[in-house]
Amino acid sequence: MQNTNIYFQQREPSPLRQIWLHMNANPFAVVAFYILSLSLLMMLLSPLITPFNPDAQFSDAILQPPSWDVSGEIRFLFGTDDLGRDILSRIIAGSVYSLGYPVIAVFIAAVIGVSIGAWAGMSRGVQSSTLNHMLDVILSIPSLLLALVIIAILGPSLINVMLAITLVLIPQFIHVVHNAIYDERYKEYVTASRLNGVNRWYMLTRVIFPNITSVLVMQTTFALSTAILDIAALGFLGLGVQAPAPEWGTMLARSLDQVYLSPWMMILPGLALFLTILSINVLGDSVRAAIAERVRNS
Repeated sequence: MQNTNIYFQQREPSPLRQIWLHMNANPFAVVAFYILSLSLLMMLLSPLITPFNPDAQFSDAILQPPSWDVSGEIRFLFGTDDLGRDILSRIIAGSVYSLGYPVIAVFIAAVIGVSIGAWAGMSRGVQSSTLNHMLDVILSIPSLLLALVIIAILGPSLINVMLAITLVLIPQFIHVVHNAIYDERYKEYVTASRLNGVNRWYMLTRVIFPNITSVLVMQTTFALSTAILDIAALGFLGLGVQAPAPEWGTMLARSLDQVYLSPWMMILPGLALFLTILSINVLGDSVRAAIAERVRNS
């Protein structure tokens, strides 16, 4: 016999479903989501989907225009550079350096920075105050300048760039998490939980952290954008990923000499960099707004 429920039961969507419904109402956020998803998929599948070896040189197709140009060829969809290398293959392979490595650096910095920031935010007295003042001094220096100092000491290489970017991002996470927890620590719901006798670990993970998620999302978005820009800037200055690695900043630096003869060498890597950073910022802001609205309505 079929069971029929005669009582109305309102089913609330899950938190992830609520965030997606809020984002789906914003067409810019949806476009940013698909662009970022495509970039991540391109990065993960780059060894399989590159049409040619990114370092392969075609002597018969030097400075070949893109395929939509009258002089272009369909086999080189985005054209070739001054050494006859396929630009599309180099952009796809370069996503590992310009997107993959920043994601790893941000993840490591977030784990270390959030842990130290949570400890500092839950502590009181001289420890918390001293750490806060030290971070204020460190964060007054631009992140790119700090990265340049570290690279100048250690020397230009991929490992040193990753180390420099990670060390630069850690104080930002510590400062943001420390301030967010400090602001939440004296609110009524935290006081009520403390009066109920919960321990510090439960207080941090179950009470405070769910209410600073939007802050963490915004900081992660900002950190990822900063990491991508800093790696590209260091590569552009010749202090980051070294040629012939197809990092987007390094490709931009190499295209300066040919910008008037073959502008596609600069426009295409620059466009990939611009779209990636823009999609990260738009998507991060939309997720932050969705989380904040869910917290207000709960």
